[in-house]
Amino acid sequence: MKYDHIPSPHALIAFEAAARCASFTAAARELGVGQPAVSHQITVLEEQLGHPLFRRQHRGVSLTRAGQELFDCISVAFGQIDRTVEQIKTRRSTRLSVGTDFAFASFILMPHLPEFIARHPDIEVNVVTNQTGRFATDQNIDIEISFGVCGPEDVMLLPEQVTPVCSPDFLKTHGQPGDIADLRDYPLIHLDSEIDHSWFNWESWLRTAGVEDTGPLYGHRFNTYLLVLSATLSGQGVALGWTALLQQHLKSGQLIALGDVTLGSDRGYILSCRSITHRQEQIDAFLEWAADMVAQTPAQNRI
Repeated sequence: MKYDHIPSPHALIAFEAAARCASFTAAARELGVGQPAVSHQITVLEEQLGHPLFRRQHRGVSLTRAGQELFDCISVAFGQIDRTVEQIKTRRSTRLSVGTDFAFASFILMPHLPEFIARHPDIEVNVVTNQTGRFATDQNIDIEISFGVCGPEDVMLLPEQVTPVCSPDFLKTHGQPGDIADLRDYPLIHLDSEIDHSWFNWESWLRTAGVEDTGPLYGHRFNTYLLVLSATLSGQGVALGWTALLQQHLKSGQLIALGDVTLGSDRGYILSCRSITHRQEQIDAFLEWAADMVAQTPAQNRI
């Protein structure tokens, strides 16, 4: 649509400032220009409209009837423009920070994040990782995805489901175990981390599977699950596989479940939010997307 009757934006801005300040001098100071520049813009505007807009007084100026009509209209229009620009700038500059651990970021979040970005291109996502996935002291984190027990205000994303896994070459060399207890004699790969107590480890998994005497369990030990996975893929032993994390590896055949026992618990990857009013729209969008992402997870990987 073409707007044939709208005056120069510079003249309208000068007029609005002069009307609001009731002074050409004060308006010039606010706009960072000289008083003659403001006076010139007002004169041009008055000539274009064919009506005087101000009564020039000894001290300042006051609006005429035509000036008041124009000022009322401009105030509403400028206010709406200002609010709209602020909303757009705020939406685009709002960075939604998601904190999680290395494994969830690598195997779940990053592969699916392009889907969220495509759905919400105006939301900038900042992914922050550490070994624990917990960021209690970091006030910049809006959403935390960590492993543990789901609290009343949390959302359970991926319940813990764990089965022994190995590489195809390892399986060819060592074969399937006769029963679960035979795993004690296999080369095992252990996850030793500062949150090891929160996860199944080989001792707790075997006991839960019904092996009462685990005895000493040997094997390589690593402090991140990424290293555990790397060692398992290269055929160094049997690891505990969190099936939700390793969907692609199991589907592609890079890893094979050793045996047919998969154990669950009341733990899992949980999502918790910080109460940040000005980012609530972005947080709600992430929660909706996360629910859709989890819904795509194969049923056998969920409790």
